[in-house]
Amino acid sequence: MSLEVKNLRVVRGSFSLEADFSLERGRVLVLLGPSGCGKTTLLRAIAGLEAIQRGEIRLDGARIDGLPAEKRHIGFVFQDLALFEQLRVRDNIGYSLMVRHEDKKYIQEKTGLLARRFRIEQLLSRYPSELSGGERQRVAFARALASEPSLMLLDEPLSALDAPLRREMRRFIRLQLAEGHLTAIHVTHDVEEAVDLADEIIVMRDGNMVGRGTIEELEQNPGSGWLARFMNLGLVLPVTNIVPGNAPGTLEVETGAGTVLSLPKEASLDISRLSRDKACLYVPLGASDIAGSRGGPGIRARIVRHVRSASNVAKLALMVPGVENYYFEFSLGGRSADIFREGTDIEISIDTGLCQLLSDEPSALIVPGGGLRADAIQPSRV
Repeated sequence: MSLEVKNLRVVRGSFSLEADFSLERGRVLVLLGPSGCGKTTLLRAIAGLEAIQRGEIRLDGARIDGLPAEKRHIGFVFQDLALFEQLRVRDNIGYSLMVRHEDKKYIQEKTGLLARRFRIEQLLSRYPSELSGGERQRVAFARALASEPSLMLLDEPLSALDAPLRREMRRFIRLQLAEGHLTAIHVTHDVEEAVDLADEIIVMRDGNMVGRGTIEELEQNPGSGWLARFMNLGLVLPVTNIVPGNAPGTLEVETGAGTVLSLPKEASLDISRLSRDKACLYVPLGASDIAGSRGGPGIRARIVRHVRSASNVAKLALMVPGVENYYFEFSLGGRSADIFREGTDIEISIDTGLCQLLSDEPSALIVPGGGLRADAIQPSRV
């Protein structure tokens, strides 16, 4: 095990952060969540740049939470990159080695090796102000790797780049992490970026870990309607009423879209929570079909936006009547997009066997998935 964060608590003013997780050597963990949820605070606590009130941080088995930042053997790429503007690129890359008073020949050789690896040999004599955004990214990454850290921390380093360059740098970073067998934690609020980079994702909200797993595990069981909406994992509909179904072992679920669906009881959430949390129906991407070919129960939706991405994948933004201020993005994949025009109404057919009843709001879950179940359910209006 490379990194272990146990029972960690950080308090800053009225904000508190709780975290407990481990990361295996050579894997990439992405901390995903909206702005202000505590992603950067957690990263800074691991790096030794933020005081912790409780908990342990271990790296390669050794406890490091009592060590100063410079002795933790961690590489950090900051959101603003924090390059030394007064130093040339070669001195930026070799800065940590100079601080450690390494031999000048070794520093020169190491700097040259990293410059070739990151394809920036021609930039070594320039100053950061003379570099493009992508070049600055490469220099910052090379500088973080110069001291051969046991762990790499990347705090939204791509956020300032335009979309095409951001996609290019994502591929570049993933390749570098994979080729170097590096253990890394990457922070982002961009779901597409998280999916591209992560071996595993931790979703954060309001200082808590509310979901954890691979993208496949989160798709199968997001644990809450909020997480499913945030990651656009599928269609999420509010539930207005739940009663036992006519068939044994089933439930009749009335949604805010005006549709009543019959679901197996195994899809149910802990009914005791309904007094505190709103319930919702989660329809995974694989459980819905906008072409209506499934032949199952349907939900009406309107196409409000039809776009084709740079990768030539057509996507529809759908609005469901009765579900206020909620738009669902649906990828068409390789299917023909010509019949799906903006402003037209369509029928989404649903495989109810794959649907889940979830609490709309997440609880602080620190396990993959986190769907809630009940052995029995009574009529309840929610």
